[in-house]
Amino acid sequence: MQNLLHTKENAVDRLSLLGISLPILTESVWQGYLARSRTTANHPSIARGVIMWAETVAVLREQLRPQGWVKSDKGNYELVVNKKESLAIVVTTGDDATGMIGATPSNKCPKGVNTVEAVETNNQQDMFSELLPIVEKTSGLTTWVLLMHMAATEVRCELSLPSSISNGKIDGWKERIIL
Repeated sequence: MQNLLHTKENAVDRLSLLGISLPILTESVWQGYLARSRTTANHPSIARGVIMWAETVAVLREQLRPQGWVKSDKGNYELVVNKKESLAIVVTTGDDATGMIGATPSNKCPKGVNTVEAVETNNQQDMFSELLPIVEKTSGLTTWVLLMHMAATEVRCELSLPSSISNGKIDGWKERIIL
């Protein structure tokens, strides 16, 4: 499948097809950033990243809940899920290519079996989709990744649909929506 790239010009339209508004995603990341900025030198060294991630997940869940999304943490895989649309979003920190056009971003830290299975499910839903009955198309969740990256002078983020993963690192994307 061709890698689709959506930038500011068409990101809002693409997100609306997914039933998500741009302000919900950007506010979630912003609140995560604010929580991170309240840490001090006395916090454990890993606290800044964990706090930003946790707050982003919490705010995303809180904002999407009125639209029918629910929390899922099966196997400690923290998702927000729209069961009706068979969509899920997982939040993770991205590398320095996150939010950059012409680059291939990845997750900053290696991911485990849950992410591998989510990527595999994303790919299985594409195979011979025209031959499958409608029920089969929605049997699994399509899992999008909200990547966020703290650069020196900005926070970049994107909502993207992974297509491949190797050694815990996502290395291919079906679609990227730059926020």
